[in-house]
Amino acid sequence: MPSTTIPQSHKVQALLQETVERILLPRFKNLAPSEIYKKGHDSCVTEADLDAEKFLTHSLSSLVDGSKVLGEEAIANSEAKLNEFSKEYAKKTYWLIDPLDGTRNFIKGSNIFCSMIAFVTHDKVRASWIYSHQEKSIIHAIENEGAFADNIPIPLTASKNHSNIINKKARGRISWTKKPLDYDTNLIERMPSVRCAGQDFVDLVLNKTDFAYYNSLWPWDHAPGGFILKSIGGRTADFNTELDIKPCLRTNATLATKSKNQWKPLQKALQKSNLM
Repeated sequence: MPSTTIPQSHKVQALLQETVERILLPRFKNLAPSEIYKKGHDSCVTEADLDAEKFLTHSLSSLVDGSKVLGEEAIANSEAKLNEFSKEYAKKTYWLIDPLDGTRNFIKGSNIFCSMIAFVTHDKVRASWIYSHQEKSIIHAIENEGAFADNIPIPLTASKNHSNIINKKARGRISWTKKPLDYDTNLIERMPSVRCAGQDFVDLVLNKTDFAYYNSLWPWDHAPGGFILKSIGGRTADFNTELDIKPCLRTNATLATKSKNQWKPLQKALQKSNLM
């Protein structure tokens, strides 16, 4: 039976660092056209994505005996494959990984890309790690231990006395929607999308933004960052049902806020925006 013990963080961080330094960065701003492929109608994958996922899949499954790894490229954005995996492994031990989140940015030579890992047992995230190239940092969280930026503890947002009233303009990103929006500009300041869910969560955790909204997220997009956010007092939940999101589910409308007390008032402020 696979172990449910959380692996030592320094070992996962070392694997993440090796992925970045040995596989991703040598190809950053150095990709040949033959190393870039179309994936679906509006996304791309590169040899860097594929090699990084192959390395992490082998390394992480070896780190925890009997564990399974679910990666973005292995699923290839197939809901059927995801459902099949979820049925078999929901109550077991597995990893969710996105070795290169922000592939389009990576291809363009932008620093906004991340590598993300979440460790899950019995349908519950127990630990997660995000490398942000923009921050040149690893942000991680461990169950019952809190969240850390380069192993330095990150303060709880609850300790900053966030109320359940929006008393100043909330800054955040509304990603991947082409619908016309009509939100209250006295309460909401929409920031430009960075096309990288990992960086969105890092910005929330580091107190650079107040919220992020998405029309759709895959498990490897929301599970790593959502867990870190929760560890500092934030919240990620279904925009319509207001329920917390299980790690192996693809989401529809999703709202993440840096303070759990701000989730409901921000939902109300955005509901009139015709997001759905």
